[in-house]
Amino acid sequence: MKIFKNYSIKNSLNIKSKAKYYVELYDKKDFNSFHSFIKKEKVPILIIGEATNIVLPDFYNGIIVKPIFNQFIFNEDQKTVAVGSSINWHEFVLKMIENNIIGYENLSSIPGSVGASPIQNIGAYGREVSDLIESVDCYDYIEDEFITFKNIDCNFSYRNSIFKNKNYIIYNIDFTTNSYNNFNLRYSTVQKFIDSNKIDLNSINAMDVSKIITKIRSKTLPDPIKIPNVGSFFKNCIVNKNIIKTDRFSLDDLIIWNADNDKSKIGSARLIDLIKDQLDNFENVEIYEHHSLVLIAKDNATQEDIIDFARHIIDKVYENFNISLEIEPSIIFN
Repeated sequence: MKIFKNYSIKNSLNIKSKAKYYVELYDKKDFNSFHSFIKKEKVPILIIGEATNIVLPDFYNGIIVKPIFNQFIFNEDQKTVAVGSSINWHEFVLKMIENNIIGYENLSSIPGSVGASPIQNIGAYGREVSDLIESVDCYDYIEDEFITFKNIDCNFSYRNSIFKNKNYIIYNIDFTTNSYNNFNLRYSTVQKFIDSNKIDLNSINAMDVSKIITKIRSKTLPDPIKIPNVGSFFKNCIVNKNIIKTDRFSLDDLIIWNADNDKSKIGSARLIDLIKDQLDNFENVEIYEHHSLVLIAKDNATQEDIIDFARHIIDKVYENFNISLEIEPSIIFN
Protein backbone atom coordinates (compact mmCIF):
# COMPACT_ATOMS: atom_id res chain seq x y z
CA MET A 1 0.00 0.00 0.00
CA LYS A 2 1.21 3.48 -0.87
CA ILE A 3 -0.19 6.68 0.64
CA PHE A 4 0.21 10.18 -0.82
CA LYS A 5 -0.93 13.52 0.64
CA ASN A 6 -2.53 16.46 -1.23
CA TYR A 7 -2.35 14.46 -4.43
CA SER A 8 -3.57 15.73 -7.82
CA ILE A 9 -6.19 13.38 -9.27
CA LYS A 10 -6.09 12.80 -13.01
CA ASN A 11 -9.61 12.70 -14.47
CA SER A 12 -11.17 12.72 -17.92
CA LEU A 13 -12.84 16.14 -17.40
CA ASN A 14 -9.44 17.68 -16.60
CA ILE A 15 -10.86 19.30 -13.48
CA LYS A 16 -7.97 20.53 -11.34
CA SER A 17 -8.74 18.33 -8.36
CA LYS A 18 -6.69 17.28 -5.35
CA ALA A 19 -7.35 14.80 -2.56
CA LYS A 20 -6.27 14.97 1.06
CA TYR A 21 -5.04 11.39 0.70
CA TYR A 22 -4.47 9.16 -2.32
CA VAL A 23 -3.97 5.45 -1.65
CA GLU A 24 -2.81 2.73 -4.04
CA LEU A 25 -3.57 -0.92 -3.21
CA TYR A 26 -1.55 -3.64 -4.95
CA ASP A 27 -2.43 -6.88 -3.18
CA LYS A 28 -5.22 -8.44 -1.11
CA LYS A 29 -2.85 -8.22 1.86
CA ASP A 30 -3.02 -4.40 1.56
CA PHE A 31 -6.70 -4.35 2.48
CA ASN A 32 -6.05 -5.04 6.15
CA SER A 33 -3.57 -2.14 6.33
CA PHE A 34 -6.06 0.04 4.49
CA HIS A 35 -8.81 -0.81 6.97
CA SER A 36 -6.55 0.24 9.87
CA PHE A 37 -5.69 3.48 8.06
CA ILE A 38 -9.30 4.53 7.46
CA LYS A 39 -10.30 3.67 11.04
CA LYS A 40 -7.66 6.13 12.21
CA GLU A 41 -8.44 8.91 9.71
CA LYS A 42 -12.27 8.78 9.75
CA VAL A 43 -12.78 10.80 6.55
CA PRO A 44 -14.84 10.14 3.37
CA ILE A 45 -13.59 7.48 0.96
CA LEU A 46 -13.81 7.36 -2.83
CA ILE A 47 -12.75 4.41 -5.01
CA ILE A 48 -11.61 5.27 -8.55
CA GLY A 49 -10.43 3.45 -11.64
CA GLU A 50 -9.42 5.76 -14.48
CA ALA A 51 -11.81 8.54 -13.33
CA THR A 52 -13.65 8.60 -16.66
CA ASN A 53 -17.17 8.61 -15.22
CA ILE A 54 -16.97 10.94 -12.23
CA VAL A 55 -17.16 14.69 -11.69
CA LEU A 56 -14.65 15.62 -9.01
CA PRO A 57 -14.61 18.65 -6.69
CA ASP A 58 -11.63 21.00 -6.67
CA PHE A 59 -10.56 19.43 -3.37
CA TYR A 60 -11.69 16.10 -1.96
CA ASN A 61 -11.29 16.24 1.79
CA GLY A 62 -10.93 12.51 2.18
CA ILE A 63 -9.21 9.40 0.83
CA ILE A 64 -9.20 8.51 -2.84
CA VAL A 65 -8.36 4.85 -3.37
CA LYS A 66 -7.00 3.28 -6.54
CA PRO A 67 -6.78 -0.54 -6.56
CA ILE A 68 -4.02 -1.78 -8.86
CA PHE A 69 -4.76 -5.41 -9.75
CA ASN A 70 -3.58 -6.59 -13.16
CA GLN A 71 -4.14 -10.36 -13.21
CA PHE A 72 -5.59 -12.06 -16.29
CA ILE A 73 -6.11 -15.78 -15.64
CA PHE A 74 -8.12 -18.26 -17.71
CA ASN A 75 -10.00 -21.07 -16.00
CA GLU A 76 -10.72 -23.61 -18.73
CA ASP A 77 -12.81 -25.83 -16.47
CA GLN A 78 -15.15 -23.02 -15.40
CA LYS A 79 -15.12 -21.31 -18.82
CA THR A 80 -14.19 -18.02 -17.17
CA VAL A 81 -11.34 -15.54 -17.07
CA ALA A 82 -10.35 -13.71 -13.86
CA VAL A 83 -9.49 -10.10 -14.65
CA GLY A 84 -7.90 -7.53 -12.37
CA SER A 85 -9.94 -4.40 -11.77
CA SER A 86 -7.28 -1.93 -12.88
CA ILE A 87 -6.87 -3.32 -16.42
CA ASN A 88 -8.02 -0.87 -19.07
CA TRP A 89 -11.42 -1.91 -20.40
CA HIS A 90 -10.64 -1.65 -24.12
CA GLU A 91 -7.35 -3.52 -23.68
CA PHE A 92 -9.32 -6.26 -21.94
CA VAL A 93 -11.80 -6.42 -24.87
CA LEU A 94 -8.91 -6.75 -27.33
CA LYS A 95 -7.43 -9.54 -25.20
CA MET A 96 -10.70 -11.45 -25.35
CA ILE A 97 -10.85 -10.99 -29.11
CA GLU A 98 -7.26 -12.25 -29.45
CA ASN A 99 -8.38 -15.41 -27.64
CA ASN A 100 -11.32 -15.88 -30.07
CA ILE A 101 -13.97 -15.14 -27.42
CA ILE A 102 -17.19 -13.65 -28.79
CA GLY A 103 -19.48 -11.25 -26.93
CA TYR A 104 -17.16 -8.41 -25.93
CA GLU A 105 -16.57 -6.73 -29.29
CA ASN A 106 -19.64 -4.45 -29.08
CA LEU A 107 -18.18 -2.89 -25.93
CA SER A 108 -14.98 -1.80 -27.65
CA SER A 109 -13.42 1.61 -26.93
CA ILE A 110 -15.48 2.37 -23.81
CA PRO A 111 -13.19 4.47 -21.57
CA GLY A 112 -12.34 3.32 -18.08
CA SER A 113 -11.17 0.27 -16.18
CA VAL A 114 -12.50 -3.26 -15.83
CA GLY A 115 -13.37 -2.64 -12.18
CA ALA A 116 -15.69 0.24 -13.04
CA SER A 117 -17.64 -1.75 -15.63
CA PRO A 118 -20.16 -3.51 -13.34
CA ILE A 119 -20.87 -0.42 -11.22
CA GLN A 120 -22.60 1.40 -14.08
CA ASN A 121 -23.41 -1.83 -15.91
CA ILE A 122 -21.75 -0.31 -18.96
CA GLY A 123 -23.39 -1.01 -22.29
CA ALA A 124 -23.28 -0.10 -25.95
CA TYR A 125 -24.70 -1.21 -29.28
CA GLY A 126 -26.95 -3.94 -27.96
CA ARG A 127 -24.70 -5.43 -25.29
CA GLU A 128 -24.32 -4.80 -21.55
CA VAL A 129 -21.48 -5.99 -19.36
CA SER A 130 -24.02 -7.77 -17.15
CA ASP A 131 -24.45 -10.22 -20.08
CA LEU A 132 -20.81 -11.25 -19.63
CA ILE A 133 -20.06 -11.27 -15.91
CA GLU A 134 -19.94 -14.50 -13.92
CA SER A 135 -19.02 -12.98 -10.55
CA VAL A 136 -17.45 -9.93 -8.89
CA ASP A 137 -14.90 -10.09 -6.05
CA CYS A 138 -15.00 -7.18 -3.56
CA TYR A 139 -13.57 -6.04 -0.28
CA ASP A 140 -15.94 -4.29 2.15
CA TYR A 141 -13.66 -1.72 3.73
CA ILE A 142 -16.09 -0.90 6.55
CA GLU A 143 -16.83 -4.47 7.63
CA ASP A 144 -13.28 -5.62 6.78
CA GLU A 145 -14.44 -8.65 4.83
CA PHE A 146 -14.21 -10.15 1.37
CA ILE A 147 -17.40 -10.77 -0.61
CA THR A 148 -18.06 -12.48 -3.93
CA PHE A 149 -21.23 -11.55 -5.80
CA LYS A 150 -22.61 -13.95 -8.38
CA ASN A 151 -24.21 -12.29 -11.40
CA ILE A 152 -27.72 -12.82 -10.06
CA ASP A 153 -26.76 -11.07 -6.79
CA CYS A 154 -25.47 -7.92 -8.53
CA ASN A 155 -28.97 -6.46 -9.16
CA PHE A 156 -27.99 -5.32 -12.63
CA SER A 157 -30.34 -2.95 -14.41
CA TYR A 158 -30.01 -0.14 -16.93
CA ARG A 159 -26.76 1.67 -15.94
CA ASN A 160 -27.12 0.46 -12.39
CA SER A 161 -26.05 -2.29 -9.99
CA ILE A 162 -25.68 -3.21 -6.33
CA PHE A 163 -22.17 -1.69 -6.33
CA LYS A 164 -23.30 1.93 -6.51
CA ASN A 165 -22.81 3.87 -3.28
CA LYS A 166 -21.51 0.86 -1.41
CA ASN A 167 -18.41 0.33 0.73
CA TYR A 168 -16.90 -2.08 -1.80
CA ILE A 169 -13.53 -2.14 -3.52
CA ILE A 170 -13.77 -4.32 -6.62
CA TYR A 171 -10.45 -6.07 -7.18
CA ASN A 172 -11.36 -8.93 -9.54
CA ILE A 173 -14.12 -9.88 -11.98
CA ASP A 174 -14.71 -13.33 -13.46
CA PHE A 175 -16.02 -13.03 -17.01
CA THR A 176 -17.60 -15.82 -19.04
CA THR A 177 -15.78 -17.13 -22.10
CA ASN A 178 -18.51 -19.20 -23.78
CA SER A 179 -21.73 -17.16 -23.57
CA TYR A 180 -22.06 -16.31 -27.26
CA ASN A 181 -21.35 -17.98 -30.57
CA ASN A 182 -22.66 -15.25 -32.87
CA PHE A 183 -22.14 -11.51 -33.23
CA ASN A 184 -24.82 -9.05 -32.13
CA LEU A 185 -25.22 -6.73 -35.11
CA ARG A 186 -28.90 -5.87 -34.64
CA TYR A 187 -28.36 -2.35 -33.29
CA SER A 188 -29.63 0.12 -35.91
CA THR A 189 -26.47 2.25 -36.00
CA VAL A 190 -24.37 -0.87 -36.58
CA GLN A 191 -26.69 -2.09 -39.34
CA LYS A 192 -26.53 1.28 -41.09
CA PHE A 193 -22.73 1.27 -40.97
CA ILE A 194 -22.57 -2.25 -42.38
CA ASP A 195 -25.03 -1.44 -45.16
CA SER A 196 -23.45 1.88 -46.14
CA ASN A 197 -19.97 0.31 -46.26
CA LYS A 198 -21.21 -2.85 -48.03
CA ILE A 199 -19.59 -5.15 -45.50
CA ASP A 200 -19.91 -8.89 -46.12
CA LEU A 201 -21.27 -10.42 -42.91
CA ASN A 202 -20.09 -13.87 -43.97
CA SER A 203 -16.45 -12.84 -43.78
CA ILE A 204 -16.17 -10.67 -40.66
CA ASN A 205 -14.57 -11.71 -37.39
CA ALA A 206 -14.64 -10.28 -33.84
CA MET A 207 -11.82 -7.86 -34.55
CA ASP A 208 -13.71 -6.55 -37.59
CA VAL A 209 -16.76 -5.94 -35.40
CA SER A 210 -14.59 -4.20 -32.81
CA LYS A 211 -13.19 -1.88 -35.47
CA ILE A 212 -16.71 -1.14 -36.73
CA ILE A 213 -17.84 -0.22 -33.22
CA THR A 214 -14.75 1.94 -32.68
CA LYS A 215 -15.34 3.83 -35.93
CA ILE A 216 -19.01 4.44 -35.05
CA ARG A 217 -18.12 5.65 -31.55
CA SER A 218 -15.38 7.97 -32.79
CA LYS A 219 -17.85 9.82 -35.01
CA THR A 220 -20.09 10.84 -32.12
CA LEU A 221 -18.18 10.33 -28.84
CA PRO A 222 -14.93 12.27 -28.34
CA ASP A 223 -11.75 10.68 -27.02
CA PRO A 224 -11.41 12.01 -23.42
CA ILE A 225 -7.64 12.15 -23.87
CA LYS A 226 -8.14 14.78 -26.58
CA ILE A 227 -11.42 16.42 -25.51
CA PRO A 228 -12.26 16.42 -21.77
CA ASN A 229 -15.56 14.60 -21.16
CA VAL A 230 -17.15 11.69 -19.28
CA GLY A 231 -19.09 10.22 -22.19
CA SER A 232 -22.88 10.39 -22.00
CA PHE A 233 -23.73 12.83 -19.23
CA PHE A 234 -27.42 11.89 -19.14
CA LYS A 235 -29.18 8.53 -19.20
CA ASN A 236 -31.95 7.77 -21.64
CA CYS A 237 -35.27 8.26 -19.85
CA ILE A 238 -37.76 5.50 -19.03
CA VAL A 239 -41.22 7.04 -18.57
CA ASN A 240 -44.90 6.52 -19.26
CA LYS A 241 -45.58 8.19 -22.61
CA ASN A 242 -48.80 9.65 -21.21
CA ILE A 243 -46.89 12.10 -19.00
CA ILE A 244 -44.94 13.69 -21.86
CA LYS A 245 -45.88 17.28 -22.69
CA THR A 246 -46.68 17.72 -26.38
CA ASP A 247 -47.70 21.38 -26.62
CA ARG A 248 -44.33 22.42 -28.13
CA PHE A 249 -43.17 19.15 -29.70
CA SER A 250 -45.07 16.02 -30.73
CA LEU A 251 -44.23 12.41 -29.88
CA ASP A 252 -43.19 12.01 -33.51
CA ASP A 253 -40.35 14.47 -32.84
CA LEU A 254 -38.90 12.12 -30.20
CA ILE A 255 -36.94 8.87 -30.35
CA ILE A 256 -38.94 6.26 -28.44
CA TRP A 257 -38.25 2.60 -27.74
CA ASN A 258 -40.61 0.27 -25.90
CA ALA A 259 -39.18 -0.67 -22.49
CA ASP A 260 -42.12 -2.68 -21.15
CA ASN A 261 -45.91 -2.66 -21.27
CA ASP A 262 -46.31 0.53 -19.24
CA LYS A 263 -43.19 2.54 -19.97
CA SER A 264 -41.01 3.53 -22.90
CA LYS A 265 -37.36 4.52 -23.22
CA ILE A 266 -36.96 8.05 -24.56
CA GLY A 267 -33.79 9.15 -26.35
CA SER A 268 -32.36 11.93 -24.20
CA ALA A 269 -30.06 13.19 -26.94
CA ARG A 270 -33.08 14.02 -29.09
CA LEU A 271 -34.73 15.88 -26.20
CA ILE A 272 -31.63 18.06 -25.84
CA ASP A 273 -31.32 18.55 -29.60
CA LEU A 274 -34.83 19.94 -29.71
CA ILE A 275 -34.24 22.56 -27.00
CA LYS A 276 -30.63 23.56 -27.79
CA ASP A 277 -31.68 26.98 -29.03
CA GLN A 278 -33.22 27.69 -25.59
CA LEU A 279 -29.97 27.10 -23.70
CA ASP A 280 -27.77 29.86 -22.35
CA ASN A 281 -24.06 29.97 -23.15
CA PHE A 282 -21.73 28.90 -20.36
CA GLU A 283 -18.11 30.03 -20.35
CA ASN A 284 -16.35 26.84 -19.33
CA VAL A 285 -18.60 24.01 -20.52
CA GLU A 286 -20.58 23.23 -23.67
CA ILE A 287 -22.45 20.48 -25.51
CA TYR A 288 -20.31 18.43 -27.90
CA GLU A 289 -21.22 19.31 -31.47
CA HIS A 290 -21.57 15.67 -32.58
CA HIS A 291 -23.53 14.28 -29.61
CA SER A 292 -25.91 16.16 -27.35
CA LEU A 293 -25.47 13.81 -24.39
CA VAL A 294 -21.79 14.74 -24.11
CA LEU A 295 -20.69 17.79 -22.14
CA ILE A 296 -17.25 19.22 -22.94
CA ALA A 297 -15.17 20.80 -20.19
CA LYS A 298 -12.91 23.69 -21.17
CA ASP A 299 -9.54 24.47 -19.60
CA ASN A 300 -10.78 26.25 -16.48
CA ALA A 301 -13.93 24.20 -15.87
CA THR A 302 -14.78 23.37 -12.27
CA GLN A 303 -17.26 20.89 -10.86
CA GLU A 304 -19.60 23.80 -10.16
CA ASP A 305 -19.46 24.94 -13.81
CA ILE A 306 -20.35 21.50 -15.08
CA ILE A 307 -23.16 20.89 -12.59
CA ASP A 308 -24.68 24.32 -13.24
CA PHE A 309 -24.78 23.70 -16.98
CA ALA A 310 -26.20 20.19 -16.51
CA ARG A 311 -28.95 21.54 -14.25
CA HIS A 312 -29.74 24.23 -16.82
CA ILE A 313 -30.24 21.50 -19.45
CA ILE A 314 -32.33 19.41 -17.04
CA ASP A 315 -34.59 22.39 -16.28
CA LYS A 316 -35.16 23.22 -19.95
CA VAL A 317 -35.93 19.59 -20.86
CA TYR A 318 -38.40 19.33 -17.98
CA GLU A 319 -40.02 22.63 -18.93
CA ASN A 320 -40.58 21.45 -22.51
CA PHE A 321 -41.36 17.73 -22.06
CA ASN A 322 -42.23 17.11 -18.40
CA ILE A 323 -39.36 14.60 -18.42
CA SER A 324 -36.60 14.64 -15.78
CA LEU A 325 -33.17 13.85 -17.17
CA GLU A 326 -30.97 11.78 -14.89
CA ILE A 327 -27.22 12.42 -14.69
CA GLU A 328 -25.17 9.33 -15.56
CA PRO A 329 -21.68 10.00 -14.09
CA SER A 330 -21.17 10.14 -10.35
CA ILE A 331 -21.00 13.66 -8.88
CA ILE A 332 -18.48 13.58 -6.04
CA PHE A 333 -18.98 16.02 -3.19
CA ASN A 334 -16.93 16.50 -0.03
